[in-house]
Amino acid sequence: MADPTQAVCLSIPVPDLRTTYGAMLIGVIAATFLQGFLTLQAIVYFDSYPSDSLFTKITVRHLHSPFDLFSSDLPVKSIPTNIQVAVVWSLDMFHLGLISQSVYHYLVNNWGNLPALQFSTWELDLNLTFIALSAIVCQGFFLRRIWMFSKRNFILVGLLTAICITTLALDLLVTVQITTNRSVTEFGKRKGEIIAVFTSGAVADVALALSLCYYIRKNSSSFERTKSVIRLIVRYTVTTGLITSLLGLLTLVAYFASPDGFIFIAMHFSLGRMYTNALLATLNSRQKLRATLGGSALQQAQSSRENPSSGGFSSLIPWPHSGSKHLNTGSNSIEPRLQVLKSTQVFKSGYNDYDSGLGKQDDQPMELSIMEDGRKIGDV
Repeated sequence: MADPTQAVCLSIPVPDLRTTYGAMLIGVIAATFLQGFLTLQAIVYFDSYPSDSLFTKITVRHLHSPFDLFSSDLPVKSIPTNIQVAVVWSLDMFHLGLISQSVYHYLVNNWGNLPALQFSTWELDLNLTFIALSAIVCQGFFLRRIWMFSKRNFILVGLLTAICITTLALDLLVTVQITTNRSVTEFGKRKGEIIAVFTSGAVADVALALSLCYYIRKNSSSFERTKSVIRLIVRYTVTTGLITSLLGLLTLVAYFASPDGFIFIAMHFSLGRMYTNALLATLNSRQKLRATLGGSALQQAQSSRENPSSGGFSSLIPWPHSGSKHLNTGSNSIEPRLQVLKSTQVFKSGYNDYDSGLGKQDDQPMELSIMEDGRKIGDV
């Protein structure tokens, strides 16, 4: 007598493991590699910037609109960037656990169990949400930079924010639809939603990158002595912004090429980590930018101090008198500040490890700040 369970299994078509669960396994491996790289970047970040706080200091009573969060003159409590980094790293690590458990469920726990391959798991369903959350946090960081560089262009930032929130809403919508219908083939059936998710995500990333590059280049006339820094900033911006949009478009191409396969799902596993790696790469690049700008500025400052008739930065730097032995003398401490830009100004504060003629100074951290009308509005 034939086994009815065996008859049911024979009636279920065997999926092509190469384009379904095999592709998903490769996607988990790629995501694990990117998570390791992200962890390395996070270690470098926390080691280099232990007390980083790029976000504006705020108090709730000073907020009159949501965009007051980006204001430059709101005092007291700080929202540190290191917390933001910890949050996105934790989201990606939890996401890696979800997709790893999903692959383990299909390829180990249910090896040879064809009916189990037809149903999705809650871990696989929720992975979209965690990717969307990582993306919106990272996009928020770049939105704030555009807000500063564009001198608070409400229309532009509002439009970009709307695109980013639309992408998040579409991701959450697809998650709900897949969760209510537990069939694993439901991913491929949501053609309209999937196209909308990847298209809006790519548009948002390209728009963020191009907007930031535009406003950086717009002020290039003020950066006569810092051309190399401008090129580096634009390079980092284009690279970090366009890589995420390119991966999103490639994922969409993979979906059109094989809508019944899981290749596009495997590629999507890595999308969130591309955002977070872009964020960490941007934060860690500041050290190189500061070194590039700080080195040339200090050389010009020293030259101007030694030869005041040559002009240059001499009128901008309150150098200590020859009789001074220490730069920091309590309330009368002297803090050199180098003005590099004109309309949108960049200042270098703190002392580098150099011989100023007063003895070797301690190697203290340097900060490059973006100033507008005498007020600090952010860091480079």
